[in-house]
Amino acid sequence: MDSVVVKQRKVVLSWPQWLTTYDHLGSHYPYYSTNGMEHGFSLAIAPILTSIPIENRKVDPIGVVEMLAKSYLLGNRTLIQGLHRSPWMGRPDGQGGWIFSDIPPHGHVRMPADQAAMQLKEALRAELLMYLAGRKHIGILLSGGLDSRVVAGILRELQLSGEFLGDVVALTWGLSGSRDVKYAQEIARRYKWEWVQIPLGPDILAENIRITGMAGAEFSPFHLHGMPQVSRLTGLDAVLAGSYGDSVGRAEFSGRHVLKLQPTVPFSLNRFGLVLDEWVRAVHRQVLSDAYAYRKHISRDKEYQFREIEQQMHYMRRKLQGCMSLIAERIPLFQAFTAPRTFALMWRLDPIIRGNQIYCALLPTLPGGIGKLPWARTGVPLEGAATQDEAEKEFHKYGPWLRNDLREFVTELVQSDAIRGLGIFNDRALDWLLRIWPRSHTVTTNSIDESVSWLASLALFVQHYNVQGPGAVTRTYRDEVNAIRGLTVASTYLAARERLRQ
Repeated sequence: MDSVVVKQRKVVLSWPQWLTTYDHLGSHYPYYSTNGMEHGFSLAIAPILTSIPIENRKVDPIGVVEMLAKSYLLGNRTLIQGLHRSPWMGRPDGQGGWIFSDIPPHGHVRMPADQAAMQLKEALRAELLMYLAGRKHIGILLSGGLDSRVVAGILRELQLSGEFLGDVVALTWGLSGSRDVKYAQEIARRYKWEWVQIPLGPDILAENIRITGMAGAEFSPFHLHGMPQVSRLTGLDAVLAGSYGDSVGRAEFSGRHVLKLQPTVPFSLNRFGLVLDEWVRAVHRQVLSDAYAYRKHISRDKEYQFREIEQQMHYMRRKLQGCMSLIAERIPLFQAFTAPRTFALMWRLDPIIRGNQIYCALLPTLPGGIGKLPWARTGVPLEGAATQDEAEKEFHKYGPWLRNDLREFVTELVQSDAIRGLGIFNDRALDWLLRIWPRSHTVTTNSIDESVSWLASLALFVQHYNVQGPGAVTRTYRDEVNAIRGLTVASTYLAARERLRQ
């Protein structure tokens, strides 16, 4: 655990002793400050941020633009000037600098899917044994997805072989009757594991809006799911997750294959017009630097290889692991698929063969026949022509909960002086976005839900930590134009998404 000693605004914090995975694709990235005071590291933002004098707690407009453009921060940036996340693939050298791990190369090796699957499985066995060493009571985040299923199957193999003699608790969040909950419960039953269901609902989402604000407002609150409840569990020596399985095992990021990835920085940083134009222009170059500056130090010969690195460095690290670190503040959490040997093995393969075929070969080898269970995404097994399961596809109803149950709560926060008084946002654009936001009727969330819910958490962050605005800029005619354009873009986006979801 981090040790905290506060004296005359000086903070002494230690790097968590269990956190030795700096060279992993997915680790945890403690905060540190460069505000000139004695400083250390903390997985939680509060000990570092509260050591900074109130007059120096200023919002970083670069971070605000990045959040609204991407829904996550880039590089090591936070929403506070002078407060940073530890770098990807780096660990402190004890002298104020960093020691960086070598990043394995991409390759173009081709081999049969069953051969690649067995190599991946052996690498995962070794990786899990490393995380399990010296531990007896293990939690596993288990859903109806394929990634956590692979981790569960290999973990069970280690129990059956006697290589792991501890006990396992399967942890699943979601609505009863959903595919994720149904399949996870069945896997736990077959493996004779204790199974804990963590329910979701409007009250949990409201609490996650608050927790996200206290945690630095670095992601939209509905991405927390049941993580706060997991973090409060007692008796666990560690928690295992398989969140990186899609990106490593199948080269897929949010449903998009690595060969089809878009540039990290979008053409428009302000598509809904929510940020004052002068700020967007002022920070544009630094946003590009946050995204791409690492390319000066890493050599690759294909653009998709850079984009895969950026997905890991920015998207997976800042959006996904930012949430997961909430658990790691209290219980060590390890991501399977991220050990150097594991992801180096997959990166050396030709991306053409990095896909479902490797999982198709791996799943049948897992004990208990769990590979034959349907995939929550589709309701059918990865291979086979089985009839689609009629269980609910979505494990939540974040869209209606946010737009209906919590509309008043969220709107009040976005309209508060904590947001409007920062001197960053285009008030007209905010008002118009709040007006059209509830028009969506999808169960799933959209980009506007992402922005609005994040702004609500940002308001709580600003209020709780007495955060100041970055200064004033001149409002120009472009802000009115951007508000009108943003309304048009948002309205068109909502209409198109509604038709698509129907």
